[in-house]
Amino acid sequence: MKRFNFFLSMLLLLVMVTGCKEDFDTPPMVVPTSTLKANTTIAELKAKYWNDARNFADTIKEDIVIHGYVTSSDEHGNVYKYLFIQDETAGFGISIDANSIYNYYRLGQEVFINMKDLWVGKYNGQYLIGKPEWYAAQSVWEAGRMPIETLQAHAEINGLPDQSKVAPVVTKISDFLGKGDKETQVKYQGLFVKFEDVKWQEADGEAPYSLPDASTNRTIVDENGNALTVVNSNYSDFRAEILPLGKGSVQGILYMTGNDQWKLMLRDTGDCIGFDTSNKGTKVNPYTVDEAIASVSTEKHAGWVKGYMVGAVAPEKQTVASSADIEWKAPTTLDNTLVIAPTPDETDITKCMIIDLKQNTPMRQQANLRDNVDAYKTIILVKGTFGSFMGQVGINDNSGSTDEFMMTVITGGVESLNEGFESGLPSDWANVQVKGDKKWYQTSFDNNGYAAMTGYKGTAPFDSWLITPPVDIKKAANKTLTFRTQVNGYGSTTTHFEVYILDNADPTIATVKTKLNPTIATAPASGYSTWAQSGNLDLSQFNGTYYIGFRYEAASDANYATWCVDDVKFNSTGGGGGDDPTPPAPVSGTRADLETLNNGQSASKYGTYTSAAGWKLTNGNVLVGGTVNQNPVFQFIGFVPGSTTVYAMAASLNGNTGTVGTLVSPTLKGGMKKLTFNYGAAYTDTQVSFRVDVKQGGNVVKSFTVTKNPVTKFEVYSFSEALAITGEFTLEFTNLCPSNLTSNKDRVALWNIEWEQ
Repeated sequence: MKRFNFFLSMLLLLVMVTGCKEDFDTPPMVVPTSTLKANTTIAELKAKYWNDARNFADTIKEDIVIHGYVTSSDEHGNVYKYLFIQDETAGFGISIDANSIYNYYRLGQEVFINMKDLWVGKYNGQYLIGKPEWYAAQSVWEAGRMPIETLQAHAEINGLPDQSKVAPVVTKISDFLGKGDKETQVKYQGLFVKFEDVKWQEADGEAPYSLPDASTNRTIVDENGNALTVVNSNYSDFRAEILPLGKGSVQGILYMTGNDQWKLMLRDTGDCIGFDTSNKGTKVNPYTVDEAIASVSTEKHAGWVKGYMVGAVAPEKQTVASSADIEWKAPTTLDNTLVIAPTPDETDITKCMIIDLKQNTPMRQQANLRDNVDAYKTIILVKGTFGSFMGQVGINDNSGSTDEFMMTVITGGVESLNEGFESGLPSDWANVQVKGDKKWYQTSFDNNGYAAMTGYKGTAPFDSWLITPPVDIKKAANKTLTFRTQVNGYGSTTTHFEVYILDNADPTIATVKTKLNPTIATAPASGYSTWAQSGNLDLSQFNGTYYIGFRYEAASDANYATWCVDDVKFNSTGGGGGDDPTPPAPVSGTRADLETLNNGQSASKYGTYTSAAGWKLTNGNVLVGGTVNQNPVFQFIGFVPGSTTVYAMAASLNGNTGTVGTLVSPTLKGGMKKLTFNYGAAYTDTQVSFRVDVKQGGNVVKSFTVTKNPVTKFEVYSFSEALAITGEFTLEFTNLCPSNLTSNKDRVALWNIEWEQ
């Protein structure tokens, strides 16, 4: 079949000036013309080869030719290994194992495809043209990626690209939301659509299209509250651009996932039309109260507003009918509302806004005028949606968390801190990004939770703060601060960790910014340090209410350190500056008891699992030997050595760079002369690479990397290493994620871990 590549006919003849008087004509442009003629519409093909299954693949044996215009482009990185075409009836996705597809098939290019001997099917609910692949976990065929040469052997382009041919179909979210029937899917799956008069739910003048370390779900919402998920890749070149404010139109490719959820895929930011691109209404450029009230009659009525705290709604008032229904004073009788005004002396409710102070939130604690008289007639910044509240203009949709308000005075200070970060970062702690796109986060290791920050996979420079709620140092009986730190330097030369006393939860405007001098961890040559105690930090010189800020700062670097903070205590019994908690007793034995992971139960779901002796599997799943290969049972794992009846169990480490799989032993005693184990690939991975660290006293004393590329599925590989370890030690296995992808990739199973003493 005749094949064309785009721009194949743009040839220019160089005219050489050699004194000759002859003129040479530029050869005419050759416009590609397809020899194929369509005999079936896309909608007819999809309907004829429809299957309700989530995954299937079917071969076309008829002489079917379809045509369509290219509606997608992978040039900007958000569309990945897909090509979408559309005719007058429907759209279709084509799964292609190639990058830079836009160089072959440009936006607006007409394409004719001879479907005979090609395949249609579904991949996790998404209807596609794609090569059949066997999905072992579900024992079904699915539509996988075909080589681009396969498509080119069946496809011909016709004419030159004409983007006027790819106008989106204007539709509404309600037309398909919650519908998964055949007719709706045939019509909408793979269709280039446009939604008018919608807003980005997460838009606040600061949120980017995608976070840096994983694809990010964002949401568009129409005027009736119908919501549609928009998936933005962290590999797109517009990832760090800020979501636009206000209302406008959003267009993109519509598709469905296996859980019957409709989603939209942007091609680039040009698919967002008519939005507000200014930074008005952001935290750095908030609305005044006057501007916020005026915006209620427009489509741009959300964001940050700045006003003076002047009163609260009077008792027993369900509706505010006039200014007489407001207590213009402090203290107020009630603590559940706040009135803000454009000036500190305003008493006309029609020129003010009312805020609902939600119960048990930092905002109610710090901003109510019943308990915080010092805040009266001072400035507050509040984030929310501006609309009707209690009969007047108010601020709605404010959660009361520390990242949705900011005050210019410190109120509501606590007298003590005792935070171990066991269940997340507390809602009354502020997580502030001054520079960069990474925040502090909570994680855990060896059954201990802590706060951490790293610049890994982010955009430098970084200046990120984890800030306590206001602390009333004056009232504290014991004015001592203690905490613990841990660090993995990763060879960074620019990363710094510091601790400050601040008079504002926003370090960029704090007038008091005093650096403390605690003892902090020192990065070892490799791996994580032991936990270091801060020592007792005397804060008695600060006679008032202040914030304590933990700062992570780094300039552009080849690698970035990870800093960890735990057990932050102030005026608290059991002081966090003392010794570490008593560690578990060292474990005897010469074999990892993986057969007791998850109480001896296999698990296909990725998570954290522990064994009876204290081995901890993080971001992994638990596999077991058996007579079949049906996840999480796999025949190649086999039996426990020396047994023909007891199946071995394996720890499978995920290679997703966002959730790296690890397996860590408890402290083992008796030394180690030789380490052996089995490993292999239970899934459709093509390579594995993982690191084994032997640690003593928290320091790595021996480290080696195991790599197998290519790796054969269901093949057993053995590893053996002679060692000379005496005394107590720990073993750590870490997936090195060689594909560097944020998907379930490069998974490696480990079992029969044994050592000689």
